[in-house]
Formats: sequence, C-alpha cells, structure tokens
Amino acid sequence: MAHEEGDTPEDVFLEDLRSERSLRWVTEENARALSAVAGPGGDVESDPLFSKLRAIYDDKKKIPNVRLRGNFVYNFWQDDVHVKGIWRRTSMADFKTDEPTWETVLDVDALAKSEQKSWVWKGPSFLDYGPGDDEHRVDRCVVKLSDEGRDACEVREFDVVTKRFVGDVGDEKDDGSEREKPFVLPSSKSNFCWIDRDTVWIGYDFGEGTMSPSGYPLTIREWRRGQDLSETTEIWRGQPGDVVAAGSAYWDKGVRYHVWYRAPTFYDTEHFVKHPVTGDMMLVDIPSDFGFNTFADHVVVHCKSEWKVGEFNFKAGSVVAHPAADFINGDRTQFTTLYSPDDDRCAYAGSTETKDYLLVHTLEHMVTRVYVWRFVSEDKNDSQNSGAFEFVKTHVAPDCKSFGASGVDSDRSNELWITTDGYLEPVTLSTATAPDLEAVTPCKENTAWFETNGMTVELKEAMSDDETLVPYFLVKGKDVVANDVPVPTVLYGYGGFEISMTPGYSATVGESFLAQGMCYAVACIRGGGEFGAQWHRAAKKEKRWRAYEDFAAVAKHLVDTKVTTHPMLGCMGGSNGGLLAGAMMVHYPHLFGAVVSQCPLLDMERYVLLTSGPSWIDEYGDPNHPAERTALLGFSPYHNLEKSVERATSEWGFDAQAARRGEHLPATLFTTSTADDRVHPSHARRVVHKARALGIGAKVLYHEMIEGGHAGAADNVARAKVKTVENSFLVNVLKKGNRGVPGGE
Repeated sequence: MAHEEGDTPEDVFLEDLRSERSLRWVTEENARALSAVAGPGGDVESDPLFSKLRAIYDDKKKIPNVRLRGNFVYNFWQDDVHVKGIWRRTSMADFKTDEPTWETVLDVDALAKSEQKSWVWKGPSFLDYGPGDDEHRVDRCVVKLSDEGRDACEVREFDVVTKRFVGDVGDEKDDGSEREKPFVLPSSKSNFCWIDRDTVWIGYDFGEGTMSPSGYPLTIREWRRGQDLSETTEIWRGQPGDVVAAGSAYWDKGVRYHVWYRAPTFYDTEHFVKHPVTGDMMLVDIPSDFGFNTFADHVVVHCKSEWKVGEFNFKAGSVVAHPAADFINGDRTQFTTLYSPDDDRCAYAGSTETKDYLLVHTLEHMVTRVYVWRFVSEDKNDSQNSGAFEFVKTHVAPDCKSFGASGVDSDRSNELWITTDGYLEPVTLSTATAPDLEAVTPCKENTAWFETNGMTVELKEAMSDDETLVPYFLVKGKDVVANDVPVPTVLYGYGGFEISMTPGYSATVGESFLAQGMCYAVACIRGGGEFGAQWHRAAKKEKRWRAYEDFAAVAKHLVDTKVTTHPMLGCMGGSNGGLLAGAMMVHYPHLFGAVVSQCPLLDMERYVLLTSGPSWIDEYGDPNHPAERTALLGFSPYHNLEKSVERATSEWGFDAQAARRGEHLPATLFTTSTADDRVHPSHARRVVHKARALGIGAKVLYHEMIEGGHAGAADNVARAKVKTVENSFLVNVLKKGNRGVPGGE
C-alpha cells in the first residue's frame, strides 16, 4: 500500500483547512507574498495594474453571456455595483440593441446580505415541459448557490414569473391556497434533473454508500413534490468504486430520452437507456470511452478509438449517427458518418445544433472547421420513420483565430450565435441563420483594451525529446518585432484531460504583458485535446513525462530562436496546469526565471486522499499500484524538491552551496483558495512549507484567497487582486532578469 503508518509527513497539518495553526501559517505567507509583490505595506490595490484589471473585469460594455429561455435571454452579471452579481433578463430584440434594458430576476448581493452567506452564483437549470399545451411555458428552474465558491452547492427551486424562490412568503397562489412545497437540496456535490413539474431525479449524499470516493453521487432517487428527502425512492445505483453515477431525462426535438450512466473512471462511462418497448433500462452497446449523445431521433457517437461494428470500420476520432430506436434494439446497419479525420492532427471538437442542423466542430492542424449537416425528417407524423442527415457545407475559420457557432433556440429556430476572437482581436458576437455561417449580422463587440499596432501572432512548432512536433502560439507584444531583441516572455500551458489550447483574446494578458513590450506564448502539449484522444493518451499516467518534455521543448525553442532568454522566461498554469508549472520549478528550473502555479496538484502520492482526487486516477495513475506509484513519484513536485538540489549541481551547473540555498530554483509564486474543494489547497501549502523546511524556499512565495473555490476568486475585486499579484510578480521578476523574487536583490 502507498500509505503506511509512519509515512505521513509532518506538514499534513496544512490539510486541515481552517485550523488555527493552518490559517496562522497562511496569514504569514500571504503577508510575505504581498510585501514582495506590492511593497512593505502589501497594498495590491495601489498597484496601477490593479486599477486596469479591475476596469477590465467591471467593464459594462463587455458582451453578456446569454441563454434564451422562452421570451427572454438570461444573463448573470457582476461589476463594481453588483459585486456578487445579479441574474437578469431582457427580450431578444432588446438584447440586440446597443443599450439593453435589463430586468433583475435575482439579486445575489441582496440575498447574501439577508441570509448572511457568501453566496457565489453557479447557474440555473430550467424545467422543459416538452411537447403539448405547455411546450413553450418557461416558469420554473432550480438555481445553484455555493457558499464561498465551493463545488458543493445548495439547490433551490425558483419561479422566474414571480421572481421568488418557490415556497417563500409572497409566493402564494392567486386563489390563496397553500404555497407549493419547493425542491431544495442542502449544500452538497449533487445532481438534479427535472422529470416533470412535480417530479425530479436527484443524486445526493444520503449517507454511507451513496457518494463515491471522489465525493460525487452514486445513486439516483426519484423525488416527488411534497416528499421529505428521506422518503425518496432509489431507482439507480452505480458501483462503489465509480467516479459518479447519475441520470438524465430530456426532450430532444420532440423525442423523449431517459439516460442513466455510471462512470467507472474519468474517461469511461456506461450509458443505459430505456428500451422503447419494454421500458427496461438497458446498456448502450458501445465502448465505454466513446461519447454518446442524441439529435432528434438519432444517437450520435464519438469514436475515441477505431471501431469495427457490423460492416463498418470507423477511424479513431470519427463521429457517427444512427437511428436511435433501431440502435437500441441492436441494429448497426444505418450509420451516417458525420466526421472522419484526415490524419492524426485532426480532431473532433464538439457539436452544436439548431432546429434543423447539426454543426460538427473540428480542430484540424490547429485550424477550426465546422461541418454543417441538415437533418431531414421523412414524416414528422410517423414516429416509426426516422429522419436522415444530409451534408450541406464546411466553414473554415481564419488561422490563429477562434470561431464558434451555437443555436439560439435549438428547438424552435435555426438562428445562431456566432463568436469570433483571436489573441489580438476582441470577442465579437453576431447572429446568423444555419446553414449560412458566413452571412453574419454583427451584434456586439468587446472592448479593445490594448493597442495592437505592430503586434503579431504566429503558430510555431518545437521538437520534443522523442522528435514529436509540438505546436505553440507566439504573440509578440509592443515594439518586439521592431526592436528584434530578446524580451521577457510568459509561457502558458495545461496539457491534460484532453482540453485544447485555442486562440482567445485576453485583456488581462494584453494589459499586463503585451502592452509592456513582452511576449506571450501558449503551448499545445500532449495531454491536451488539440489532436484528439491519441494526443491526450500520449501523456496519461506513466507517460506523463511527455507533457513536461513538450513544455520544456517549447521553452527551449523560445530561447533558441532568440525570442527571450532563460532568466527572462516565465511560465504559468492552473489546476493541472499548476502541476505542470510545479514540475517546471522542480525538474526544469534552469529553463525559467519565474513560475506561477495556480490552484495546483503537487503531491501525487496523497492526491487520491483529498477532495476529488480519486476521480483523476485514470489521468495520473494510482499510488496504490506499484508501477503507477513509481511513475507518480518520479514527477511529483512535492517528492522531488530534495532531488532538485542534487540535480542542480550534477546537471545544471550550480554551485553546491548555492543549490542548498535554493538558488537553482526560479522565483516561484503559488496561488490558491481556501474554499477550493476540487484541488485541495494543501498541495500548494505543503510544497511551500517543505521548501522552507529544506532551506530552499527563499525564492518561493505563496498567496491564498479565502473565497473563490477552484476558480481562485469569487468576485471582480478578488479576481483583479489575484491577477495583479500573479502578473505583477511575473513582470517584475522577468524584467529584472535575475531570477530573484520582487523586492529582492
């Protein structure tokens, strides 16, 4: 076993998040970090960068993120007045005007004040009545509220007509009858799905055996209005070791689906659907790592690997559709191939839909393409006669730009939201009508926060240790091209969970780095999803080193091509990217002048004991399995601090005494949040504590926000503070070019 008596390190006291001893340590470290970054008083808000970033976050002209529900578009908004935020709405026509008139539906600031809670908005889930007299009725939803920004949420039923929580005083029916008993779930990591107005499916912590080792629900219970939670009926249960088990009931263009699923690992899911004749739930016969969705009366399957089925042989990365009823009954003869990648640098990137069209998004050699398919129903009155897909056209986005198309109301119209942006181009929002993605009507555009004249964007490649070519984007800031000399540069990366790094406008990056004459690079390393599942699998578990070798290769390429120098090169990443940054600090310290690691995993032995850690075993490996444990401890930043001292002299040319003082390490800042219940803050706490105990922590800083959860901050003021600390740290260190902490020698 990985964890035996006597193995527990002394610094695990920092896993007790809010103990007096832990918080005293955090307070001292915060003071040290703020003093280093913002001066002796630690007043971050006096930094000119704070004012710029606060203005960016509070910008009243930024495009609201909206969802159409019934006759209204809904948006959650935060600014300098609405610190915790308001949930608001307006009509579609009004939204398209320059100055929409918004109606407040729920004021989270007022709610938090009245209830003495630090509520953080986590979003609504609306009841869909489906076909019939109430088809277009929109009145009920549940809203999710998190105390301090944790993943665990309280779920409350809300009436958007009365703009009140169901069951509250004032929510009486017009006839004066008793108020409805609302659906309310106390704070937990839970699942909630509407079945009808008075019935829901829930996953919740009902005690022993109902939550997974990862902290997610393992059961589905049917809950009828008026029942106590204790009276609910269990209708589905996963296995004890699963990551999660849940259920979903929904309407898809008039077709009703009931889907249950259990996830044995993060990447394997077994789906169960209701048999169209018997009504029994039966396993969907596809490989467990495949994606499973629906469109009208078809299933849509994403093949993560090669799939030989019947007379068909689908490439890895293909997306195929099949009439649902026949598929569930075992037929495999009616497939339509919606996407088949040309080579191993092409990948499916998700799909969106309108009433009559399915839009298949792909990333091909780092260029976005959208394949548009029309769905034609043979006879809408014949439930036994399935529709069919017909290919219409392909839309290709410009190089180094992002493009997105999504349905405004996928059940009732073919209208689309179109978004475009790039590293130097702010987000624009337009409308179009499928299938004509090119014929757009501009709607709104975000503020251009920094002057881009003379700046450039390039897609480049670096060769990794095994000769794999690794793409990365390079953005050259103010006067960089004209002066043609190495400049301070920040390299960002993630490299995990099949998440792709694509171009996007960041006003905070522009103001903090590019406008200051710096460069910004984004590495598309293995572990990500830029080239599909095989690119991700190439850096899973015992192959994790590939991601770090890729990132190091990009760092070296930036120096070899004279973009920057090692002392002027910094790196940054969050969550899994925080682990990446931590690995750079320990395994490749000689390549960087500064490192910022945000909400990171760092102890790859104890990660399975903390918060959601067990759910990531299929990504990183299991420390209880000897071979995987060896690989984990080989890259775990916490476990390699001592070895970095040895390697500093044997491999990187540092003086032995300097290495024992930690001078081989780049200036490093760890940031996190006390309320992070996804990646435990003790990862970062304990690495900093251990570095201090080893005597190598002089250039290591730590800053922890109280609220914010895994996002790191809960409101715009906090976001501006954290980002000022991180970005000012990088600018100050890299411009000095001496690898020392700000304020140091």
